[in-house]
Amino acid sequence: MNAEMLAALGGIDTVPFGQQGGAGGGGGQPAFAAHQPRNSTMLDLVFILDCTGSMGSYIASATKNIEVICENIVQSGHLPSADCLRIGLIGYRDYPPQDNSYVTKSFPFTSSVPTMKEQLKSLYASGGGDGPEAVTAGIRAALDLDWRSDAAKMCVLIADAPCHGIGEYGDGFPQGGPDGEDPLVLCRQMAAAGIPLFVVACEPALSGYQYGLDLFNAFTVITSALLVPLTTADLLSHVIVGSALEHLEMERLIQEVGNAVAERIHAGMQTVDDVARELHERLLLRGEETKQLKFESIHRETEESRHNVRVFVEAASLEAAKPQLQKIRGSRFTEKYLQSRYNSSFARSIPGASSVLYPTLPPRPGSHPSSTSSSLSTSPSSPPRRVISEFKPFAASSGLSVADAPLGLGNENQPSMSEDEVDKLAQSVELKFAGISLEQAKRITVASAWRTAPPRA
Repeated sequence: MNAEMLAALGGIDTVPFGQQGGAGGGGGQPAFAAHQPRNSTMLDLVFILDCTGSMGSYIASATKNIEVICENIVQSGHLPSADCLRIGLIGYRDYPPQDNSYVTKSFPFTSSVPTMKEQLKSLYASGGGDGPEAVTAGIRAALDLDWRSDAAKMCVLIADAPCHGIGEYGDGFPQGGPDGEDPLVLCRQMAAAGIPLFVVACEPALSGYQYGLDLFNAFTVITSALLVPLTTADLLSHVIVGSALEHLEMERLIQEVGNAVAERIHAGMQTVDDVARELHERLLLRGEETKQLKFESIHRETEESRHNVRVFVEAASLEAAKPQLQKIRGSRFTEKYLQSRYNSSFARSIPGASSVLYPTLPPRPGSHPSSTSSSLSTSPSSPPRRVISEFKPFAASSGLSVADAPLGLGNENQPSMSEDEVDKLAQSVELKFAGISLEQAKRITVASAWRTAPPRA
């Protein structure tokens, strides 16, 4: 989450926590509709899965790990029973004539792991066509599922291509899908319904598009979620479990402070940023600690990318956004990630590479190494983080600790490495337990405001 999220709601104000405020004041009616109470020990989780030809490894990973995913969400999320977790599944491909198999396949919510596994097995990667896919149709289908009103909710979109209608080269539906749906409108409906849309950006394919990454970042801004880039399907279960556990923590706090936060925001007396900062300070003072999914992004943030995310967040539709978008100059990836890929490619090209001292790329003229460091470093006011390791997806396997994997080539005793093994070492994903972050406080603030805001015209 970042500053663009705040622009989605504009400037806003409030009164101190604990005081009654807003239009009407005193004992009058609040200036907002209290959001539906939810039980943070119940979770409805939906996978929206791209099932076109390039996504086979991600479908296989989800199928293989669905049991351990469910088990760890229930156990580490302290859900009372397995029935408290329901998983729904949406598979999508593309519209005819780009793909004549299906546009979407919807599977209802279930708590049965064998049923989930059979549903995933029925999906396989095939087809596609022009590049962009029926992402919008997948989001629409997810909204149409039978969500429990009293459960925490979330979607995870797993994709390597954007939706139609954002100006990508060779788009078979340049004005958007033939169903007439707009993903920005649908994301705002998700935000109002309290359904964050987490995105697993399958790389490097997604960043091969001009605007796809910016659009997916906007989805997470609007719905108060996170985008996690992955270069290997082997880390998918880590991201799903970590995202779900962090979201349950956020939902618990929204139920506790959401109405008070929303009342202050809709009263129009402070900015969203000010409310979030005060909320963060107060939660830290009471020692509030949360589970936090931590990863070092491989994406390079630029003025153009920030501009594009802001345009998507604020635009009424894709059609309104397209004329304002700016092309990104240079690579979408950080210098650190590009260097790790260069070094690993060099290593694989040399027999007996384990004994070679790998060279590093010289810095580009005008580059600043510190600028590519993770933006997720701990705030000075936060207590030390503790790595959570009690559940299987974050435990070491085959000599690889995901939590400790460096951004670069690692095990010197391994004589040769496959592309996928290198990718596992080229990313770090971990779940930590730490004092609540300012970014989490912003997500709580904006999510509370969306859930209580009047319908957007």
